[in-house]
Amino acid sequence: MPASAAAARRLDRCLVRPDGAPEYAPPPMRRAALLLCLCGLAAFAATDVSAEFGKDEQKFDNAAYPAEFRQRVHQAVLRGANWLLMHQEADGSFAARYPGYPMGPTALVTLALLKSGIPAGHPRVERAFAFLRRQKLVKTYEVAVLLMALDAKYDPAPDPFAKEEVDRYGNRVVADPCADAISKEDLAWMKQGVDFLVQNQNGGTWRYPDGGFDLSNTQYALLGLKAADRCGLKVPQEVWRSSLQFLLGYQDAEGETVELKANEVQGDYRVEWTEKAKARGFRYVQGSKPTGSMTTAGAACLMICQSMLWKSRKFNGEEREKTRAAVRDAIAWMQTHFDVSQNPEMGPAHHYYYLYGLERMGILAHARYVGKTDWYLEGAEYLLWDQEPRGSWMGGDVVDTCFALLFLKRSSFRTANPVITPSEPAK
Repeated sequence: MPASAAAARRLDRCLVRPDGAPEYAPPPMRRAALLLCLCGLAAFAATDVSAEFGKDEQKFDNAAYPAEFRQRVHQAVLRGANWLLMHQEADGSFAARYPGYPMGPTALVTLALLKSGIPAGHPRVERAFAFLRRQKLVKTYEVAVLLMALDAKYDPAPDPFAKEEVDRYGNRVVADPCADAISKEDLAWMKQGVDFLVQNQNGGTWRYPDGGFDLSNTQYALLGLKAADRCGLKVPQEVWRSSLQFLLGYQDAEGETVELKANEVQGDYRVEWTEKAKARGFRYVQGSKPTGSMTTAGAACLMICQSMLWKSRKFNGEEREKTRAAVRDAIAWMQTHFDVSQNPEMGPAHHYYYLYGLERMGILAHARYVGKTDWYLEGAEYLLWDQEPRGSWMGGDVVDTCFALLFLKRSSFRTANPVITPSEPAK
């Protein structure tokens, strides 16, 4: 926190400056350059993946990403965060062109800035929170992202390339620092958001809140409630159980039988195995078709509910196996339809929203690969080439710029429980 008003003004003017800007291909050449880049990524992945899929479960070193790649990601994040900081409105808000959502875009930018490494004490972040405090809690998306931003306020910005901490048995060690640090004022604010979301749950789902249900609002509601749990607020178990039952029934009942090439990172190592799966996707609302953005959302929702019910005696063996199969089959759908250049089965629509969903699915599943593809490496390279010289993405779109930063920072929280790892020990 600044020690004086003068210091605050100096900090306000002092944005985060990268040490140097990388060269970018001229705009007309970006797509061609990207294709060449992705071809190179395939070669990189082929040399890095030493697993012979189809054999028994195996264990491999989880090799670090190249230093040059990590530096390019770091600089892209700094440039993107700077661009966001410079587009704050006088009242502390961001993206005023979304008049129907006075809170949502500002909460999303605040989340992205904090995850990008801008400190909570930065005057522009403080002004954003002050603006958010003046708004009413009326819409699912907005309340959920506000809860995520408040969690991020007390959780240090993640190092996207840090290795996961595990205990001597290989179990993940996941801290929830928000619960020990959050102020009483912010905790009370979060409690209001939790009450709003719990009261507006309907049959395990959410909408805007009026008008039935959709998987996108449901995904964000669960993300917001998980953020509140990380900060010490208890969400009724029935909320998670109700959503899990909805998700298990909402996923496509059938799908193409495929050989899933599965993996799960465990600290310095990565377990890899193959098993039969049905490629079963998720859709936005009843009657629409499965898409990449909604299948990653469905998988994330399943894993959130799984993590919240993991220690419950009521989460019986049959439910655990059904949940594991549902997550496995959603990942199998993504293996079959994998793409970073567009939203699978939707094309360019909601492209960056999908990429942020892909990041969330990959992080929650503790997976480095979707099939044989390093999802983060390929997605990050796409975003690095598609970033504009001024630091934004998608023609200066604030929301898509936030999604790009959240992907690059691998910003989603981790869970301690296994997801779909086989019960047999690695060989």
